[in-house]
Amino acid sequence: MARLVAVCRDGEEEFPFERRQIPLYIDDTLTMVMEFPDNVLNLDGHQNNGAQLKQFIQRHSMLKQQDLSIAMVVTSREVLSALSQLVPCVGCRRSVERLFSQLVESGNPALEPLTVGPKGVLSVTRSCMTDAKKLYTLFYVHGSKLNDMIDAIPKSKKNKRCQLHSLDTHKPKPLGGCWMDVWELMSQECRDEVVLIDSSCLLETLETYLRKHRFCTDCKNKVLRAYNILIGELDCSKEKGYCAALYEGLRCCPHERHIHVCCETDFIAHLLGRAEPEFAGG
Repeated sequence: MARLVAVCRDGEEEFPFERRQIPLYIDDTLTMVMEFPDNVLNLDGHQNNGAQLKQFIQRHSMLKQQDLSIAMVVTSREVLSALSQLVPCVGCRRSVERLFSQLVESGNPALEPLTVGPKGVLSVTRSCMTDAKKLYTLFYVHGSKLNDMIDAIPKSKKNKRCQLHSLDTHKPKPLGGCWMDVWELMSQECRDEVVLIDSSCLLETLETYLRKHRFCTDCKNKVLRAYNILIGELDCSKEKGYCAALYEGLRCCPHERHIHVCCETDFIAHLLGRAEPEFAGG
């Protein structure tokens, strides 16, 4: 399973990406580093067809290095053609095409043992190419798993789109526990970053919410006053009815103009649970 391991603080151009890492664009202000697991060529622990593996090794030994190199080359046109036949969802295809173009441009070794050259040629590393067991694992073990994964993705009968790329985006979807799956795969640095809230952005969101739900003037002023207490523009000790418990888990940095939210899993779950009606279109 891929993991989010770091934050590109100075832009992805300056980040020292390691093998099997790619930039993951979140929004205009945030890019994270996604890392793929490094055990793809480990045959141990995988069920394999002994006779098939033996035959593959025998046939592999009959090929010269030059023959192997030629056989392992796939042009970008062939990649895109195969993609259109193997992946029914147009949204998934576009995502793969963007990733492929990104790797052609950046040259990052993100998919090792697969390599993507500057001219869009897909191949495999020399160490994988010359190792029959690694090549077998790539094609017959992981290749089969990926085919099964694609076939298992629920798709619309009407347009073959998967749920993530469904055109029914106007329909609110319950948040459920899906955020936890991502949360568990994030490094502490990434968790700290996603719970960092820009003060101006929070105020804009808050004002939109107040308009949407037509708060009366008095209630609106109370909410905005609570916001000003949070960011330190009002002295809480001088505010009548101030309740410290309302701000538990929140910490403001006035000079940086951002707010830190406690990133303990239970606290995040509590906040998201309270916001569930809003996510669901309430």
